[in-house]
Amino acid sequence: MSSRRSVTELVEPDLPITPMLDMSFQLLAFFILTFRPSPTEGQIALRLPPLESMTGQEIKEPLDVEDDKPARFVVQVTASDKGTIEKITLRSELGADDKNLGADPAALLKELKGLVAAETKRREAAAARGTKIPPPKLTIEIGNKLLQAPVVQVFDAAVQAGFTDVSTTPLDRERR
Repeated sequence: MSSRRSVTELVEPDLPITPMLDMSFQLLAFFILTFRPSPTEGQIALRLPPLESMTGQEIKEPLDVEDDKPARFVVQVTASDKGTIEKITLRSELGADDKNLGADPAALLKELKGLVAAETKRREAAAARGTKIPPPKLTIEIGNKLLQAPVVQVFDAAVQAGFTDVSTTPLDRERR
């Protein structure tokens, strides 16, 4: 028995090239006609006259960029072994000295009200200049052993003082 291999006829694929070329040119024409390049940006070196010569008024000091940032305050609450407040410390993130307020949330409330009043005046002065300063932010750093009731007292003092942006975080940096 001899095995013969059958010979098959060569089959040519039928690819309609003309419609594909037609569609390609239509897409090319569409993208060319709808492309709208943005105008190129450039920097023009100009030397403007002094502002006081144009307005006839004295120039005020330029505003410091730091003035438009919200004030940030941090309240550190350390816990005693019983889970009560051992010490409350208030500091500003602007680098002012820490204020030790003892263990009394009422003293914290009094200090926070003073801070909110000062920040309200600063925001009103900025609004008069035409700038807007966001409300102050308060972060409460809580000791690890502090029970829930003292945490709520400190948080309530912050809300009663007028802070609207209050966040809490553990005092221990490794637990953050």
